Amino acid sequence: MRVLLDTNIILDYLGANQGFTEDAEKIFDLASKRKDIKLVSSSAITDVLYVLKRAIKDRELVRHKYESFRKKIRILPVTEQDIDKAFERDWKDFEDAVQYTVAEANNVDCIITRNKRDFEENLIPCYSPQEFIEAYSDF
Repeated sequence: MRVLLDTNIILDYLGANQGFTEDAEKIFDLASKRKDIKLVSSSAITDVLYVLKRAIKDRELVRHKYESFRKKIRILPVTEQDIDKAFERDWKDFEDAVQYTVAEANNVDCIITRNKRDFEENLIPCYSPQEFIEAYSDF
């Protein structure tokens, strides 16, 4: 299964959002056991690195966290067509529209996010961390 991780899940996994790291780690463990392909958009990577650098203020630690994380995921490109289509969607949260558009363009099976309500279309299933863990932990 091809699973797109929203920016907030990545930040959770990397420890930037206190209180959410455990669920993010469970998602990674579960997806690895199931041999799911963990996908991240290139725009999410730039956002994550920006937030981490501001939060941690230690360039080498950020570099180490990213290099370790990078081995576990595949990065999807964000094309100009993705940006245009996301803009046409006219969602309240443009970043989420970009994530959804990239997921759609790359035949992603589901999106994992802590803000499901911001994904205004539902052709691609969106799961909260808890929903994903519950739905797929028995596989």
